Amino acid sequence: MSSIQAHGGRRLTLQQFADLPPESSFIHELDEGILRVSPRPVKLHQLALGRLFTQIETQLPPELLVFPEIDVDLGLEPPTVRVPDLTVTATTTVYDDTFTAAKDVVLVVEVVSPGSRRVDLLTKPEQYARAGIPHFWRVVPGYPMSVTVFDLVDGNYQEVMHVQDVLKVDSPCPLLIYLDALLP
Repeated sequence: MSSIQAHGGRRLTLQQFADLPPESSFIHELDEGILRVSPRPVKLHQLALGRLFTQIETQLPPELLVFPEIDVDLGLEPPTVRVPDLTVTATTTVYDDTFTAAKDVVLVVEVVSPGSRRVDLLTKPEQYARAGIPHFWRVVPGYPMSVTVFDLVDGNYQEVMHVQDVLKVDSPCPLLIYLDALLP
């Protein structure tokens, strides 16, 4: 039995989660102290994610970086570590070998997957809002591709736009995203 299997159902501390052995076949998250394991996303999800990463990365100012699938410590109790599909942070976080702190995150992006739809639509946005992450995008792959943009207002996410063609935002920095370029 692996160390990951041995922890199933028991609350973990942030350190116990950090000490788990690396495992690349699944995504591991800490949800209020409980280890959650999900399958890797399907090809359509990965394609959209990769192309979105490229569009964002080429437009970011030098003080910001975008990362795919990094551990973000939401700073909540019980401990919660999420792995957003994309995370935009301050450039200085590149030197941290531990979890990225939510206070350093300016944008998280979730590409909705069939296997994690409920978590992507309900649980994660609520947790990101409680952690104080100022901007959240929800991407729904398919034809047409759509993105819903949320900004944190008084501790809750408020929808500011929903688009199916071109996404143009000014926060956390000016970005222009062509949604039709995310899929073949």
